[in-house]
Amino acid sequence: MPTRLPALFSLLAATAIASATSQAQKAPNGPSAPPKVLAVELASGRKFMGLVDAQTNDKQLVLRFTRGTATLQRPIAWDRVVKATVNGQAIEADKFRETALAMRVEGTGFRGQGTGTRNREPGAGNQVAEAGNQEPEEVVVPPRVTSVTFDARLANWDADVETDGLILDVVPISADGYAISTSGTVGIELFAPQKRMFQDAPQSGGDTLERVERWTRTVDVADFGPSGARLKLPFGAVHPEFDLDWIGVGLVHVRLVVPGEGVFDYSVDGLRIRPYAPLRDRLEMSTGRRFVPTERVGRHD
Repeated sequence: MPTRLPALFSLLAATAIASATSQAQKAPNGPSAPPKVLAVELASGRKFMGLVDAQTNDKQLVLRFTRGTATLQRPIAWDRVVKATVNGQAIEADKFRETALAMRVEGTGFRGQGTGTRNREPGAGNQVAEAGNQEPEEVVVPPRVTSVTFDARLANWDADVETDGLILDVVPISADGYAISTSGTVGIELFAPQKRMFQDAPQSGGDTLERVERWTRTVDVADFGPSGARLKLPFGAVHPEFDLDWIGVGLVHVRLVVPGEGVFDYSVDGLRIRPYAPLRDRLEMSTGRRFVPTERVGRHD
């Protein structure tokens, strides 16, 4: 009898291990490995980290992260990525796309860096415990807007020959000097000199600086691209190519209002609101018109 006890205990132990293994495999809600956090650095020096969204494909990488109560998705062209890590471990360049595609996850997820500042790379402690709503051990706070700039230009966006308005690229700037995306309201004003009779403006010799147009637009994080948030601003009642008492240069004033962060102003002087056109200027002086009869225009001068 004593000689059989070790064999019996071995049999019972093997049966228990096999049973536990079988139960773990069958458990529908058993423990699973946490989704991996991908951190990328772009050629511009900006850095992003988050979960790899299921919309990632052969054309672009899509990172998902949470800002406040909103879950955001950031599309990134594959060729813009110069460096990548997974939970702090570097990925070889030739294996980056394959690795990222294998990391795609569904649902909402990571609360982390989504605005592209020079924060340090996430380490192993930044793993997400589950694909739901738990935060990593270290949450990277998105940068705040501290100023705004813009690029404005005269543009024609339809089939006739005259210009139609301004194209404005609004760029919020963080404290470290990087362009960031945000949500807010943009107010734009265009001022230009207007010719008046001398008796109407004797102190300025007949010239006055008047507001030509005013526009208001709302912007969201999704509206921002590489050049900022692009706004199309059509001329209204006053069109400088037809209303010739307006001089052809102007001043553009932009005010960006970001809830919870502040009000930011910027202005650009010397913007052409009528194209440089010496032949049209001569035509205007001799005939009072700036367009030849065969040109198709949307308005009449």
